Amino acid sequence: MSANRDVRLRYGFLLSTLSLSLTGCGRAPSFDILGSFFPAWLVCFVVAILLTVLSRELLRRYVEIVWPIVTYPSLTALFAFGLWLTLFR
Repeated sequence: MSANRDVRLRYGFLLSTLSLSLTGCGRAPSFDILGSFFPAWLVCFVVAILLTVLSRELLRRYVEIVWPIVTYPSLTALFAFGLWLTLFR
């Protein structure tokens, strides 16, 4: 009787694991640019880089950046994540 129960538990565990792993399978957000599909995160990243360059020019006028190697990648990440959450919530 316990062997039958063990088989059912293993089968249930396998089935639940497979169903949880397939929940993310869906259509990924993408853009059609000149006939080629680009993922949305790539578009957000490119726009974030452009916003970082723009903010660099504005910050350079008013603030002296002490650690630019930390500041600019952090700004890029902030813009990319903000765009992603705003546009593809």
